[in-house]
Amino acid sequence: MTRARLAILVAVPILAACSESGPFAPSVSDRAPIATAATLGEGQPRPFGGRCETAISILSPIPGDPPNLARLHIEYVCQLEHLGRTTASAEQIVIFTSATTAIAYNTTTYTAANGDQLFATWTGTATINGPAIAFSGCETFVGGTRRFVNASGSACLSGTASFVTNTGQFTSAGTISY
Repeated sequence: MTRARLAILVAVPILAACSESGPFAPSVSDRAPIATAATLGEGQPRPFGGRCETAISILSPIPGDPPNLARLHIEYVCQLEHLGRTTASAEQIVIFTSATTAIAYNTTTYTAANGDQLFATWTGTATINGPAIAFSGCETFVGGTRRFVNASGSACLSGTASFVTNTGQFTSAGTISY
């Protein structure tokens, strides 16, 4: 039995037990049979999603950047299906299209507790209302390390951020194959 399959056999019941209470517990209609290594072969789509809290740093512009462009560095702490407690780091470009709208894109590296990394690209839109930002978009998984070396799939996310606190949060849902 491969390590990845053994990890799934051990992690799925633990994650399922931990998710039965608290603010992110699934409703009765969300519950599905628990997948095991026997039902999820390698390369098969698996559910992906969860919640992330972010800390945002505004980077200095690069000479020649247009005035409507911002560069951000974002650090995440997440709880995600098939990664568990995860950290991530993203480099983001924001292009303000008006005083209240923007488009953004970034590259993200998620790092699972065991060190496995998942790489993703994201494109989205944002609406700005004073210091508050609401954003949404989809990310695409583009490989990684170890068990995620051939990862593919996508997840759509939505969340909020604040220019005042330079923090944010988002939830995501999609599928991943590895």
